[in-house]
Amino acid sequence: MAAGVAAAAGIAAAVCGTGPAQADPLPQLPPFGTTLFTFGDANFCAGAINVALEAAPHAPGHVLAHVTPSGYLHGPCGNHVSLGWLGSQGLRSADVYVHSNGQPGQTVTTDLWVGMGVAKIMAASWPMQGNFTEWYLYVP
Repeated sequence: MAAGVAAAAGIAAAVCGTGPAQADPLPQLPPFGTTLFTFGDANFCAGAINVALEAAPHAPGHVLAHVTPSGYLHGPCGNHVSLGWLGSQGLRSADVYVHSNGQPGQTVTTDLWVGMGVAKIMAASWPMQGNFTEWYLYVP
């Protein structure tokens, strides 16, 4: 009987949203990987920036982009990262700035209103000084 009560409480929490916020799965294909290799904004310091995408919890059509500098040689340095996307809400873009020294820096998270359905998201450092990356995804 206790197991039945615990299971019912778990189902009720999931349905009512009283548990912790969980992002929906975000089916995605990044054909060029998820890391930007670039030169920073000072002393030509080479660095890498990781970009991760997830569905925003309880926000259909929104994607959270987590941009994290992995560190720069000859830092501290930083980069503007330009995010562009095409989804059911049209063609849009957003810019974020990341900064660090030789160690990984703080993650900057931005909310992209992509719209529900099939979408494409691209990221590049700005001004263009390295590779770019892109994702093809299905946004819940």
